[in-house]
Amino acid sequence: MEVQEGESLKLSDGLHSANWATVESPPKYQPLTWYKIPVKLPSGHHPVGLDMIHMGKGQAWLNGYEIGRYWNTTTPSNAQCVEYCYYLGAFNQLKCGTGCGDTTQRWYHVPRSWFKPSGSVLVVFEEVGGDPTMITFSNHKISNVCTLMSEDHPPSVESWRLTNKKDDNAKATARLNGPDDAHISAVKFASFGNPEGECGFYSTGGCHDPRSASVVEKLCLGKRECLVELSKKNFDKGLCPGTVRKLAVEAVCS
Repeated sequence: MEVQEGESLKLSDGLHSANWATVESPPKYQPLTWYKIPVKLPSGHHPVGLDMIHMGKGQAWLNGYEIGRYWNTTTPSNAQCVEYCYYLGAFNQLKCGTGCGDTTQRWYHVPRSWFKPSGSVLVVFEEVGGDPTMITFSNHKISNVCTLMSEDHPPSVESWRLTNKKDDNAKATARLNGPDDAHISAVKFASFGNPEGECGFYSTGGCHDPRSASVVEKLCLGKRECLVELSKKNFDKGLCPGTVRKLAVEAVCS
């Protein structure tokens, strides 16, 4: 690891060699410090995340590409937090507070295309002090995918006629997309009616079609991607008369 102090030098691309000092143990918790760190691309094909939980406040670059600013501040521990965020109903700025007492952001997405086959360099400018030896890259494997679709949602443009007129017979369609190297192996939750909650916290409401899970399983199991049309063929359209129904699905990929 190499370190350089000073704000006037343009060191973000990691190419400048003058005045960098190679050290076995870089300074920790030292403000206004530049760090230049050789890194490798994590193996696999999953999204890559940069963990900056042990740094303070500053900016990071990979091979000259700007990852962005980071600032490990925490939310108030005495704030009004909820288990999950659900925005239906009248607006209230306090209704969707989550993560009380936690770091506001720990992970930063880094595109795999920014890495070189070898010789990649991470440059960090730390403003208030942190521990650069604890900076890590890791894969983030997607194991669950969700969709929430309302029956009054406009159909996709693929369903429009070539005359540029919308097909009035087209139905709203929910889409599930798994990662490239996995397939949908189980349906953890499915409800057509008035499901509540958000991805990871869905629950059935007072109106629920009991066939929901079996319909989604038939259309999606074993596939990386599937489409579920909110149609009379698939679901009981007689449920909850006078209301706009929704389909919520959470599926497991492996």
